[in-house]
Amino acid sequence: MADAHPRYDMEMSVTWGDCDAAGISYYARTFDWFTNARMGLLAHYGLPYMKEWHQRDIALVCLHADCRYKKMIRPEERIVVRAELAELSRSRMAFTYLVLQEDGVVAAEGQTKHAYVDGRGAPFNLERRQPELWARLAEAGLIQRGKYPGTANRQTGVEDAHG
Repeated sequence: MADAHPRYDMEMSVTWGDCDAAGISYYARTFDWFTNARMGLLAHYGLPYMKEWHQRDIALVCLHADCRYKKMIRPEERIVVRAELAELSRSRMAFTYLVLQEDGVVAAEGQTKHAYVDGRGAPFNLERRQPELWARLAEAGLIQRGKYPGTANRQTGVEDAHG
């Protein structure tokens, strides 16, 4: 069995503020839930966004976001938003998400892809510019050599183009 990607489950109750006038979760709120679960994942692994990324002048700029809605979610419903690190390279991160209803049924699924960008908006190689943070990602078990594109096998040097 393959090792699971690092993940984090964020439990929450859907509020009326998360819903439209029909009492169904508003589609755009799902992306807020994805963001909160992604931030929870980073914090869970000892790398809270504001302290370890933002204060180092690193933004995780979203390059792509999508969501497929499968079931309606109503106010006061208990859900789990699961964030999973799907890719980590020297230049970007990608996450997948599931929104699970209380009975485990998938209500929505999505993904986001992010680039490391500095305060001027320039993308950069995280391992070169922030070697201490890169080492902390490895110590936290988030860098899994050969598992993600852009994490080269150090012996062969073979690497994905996104590295």
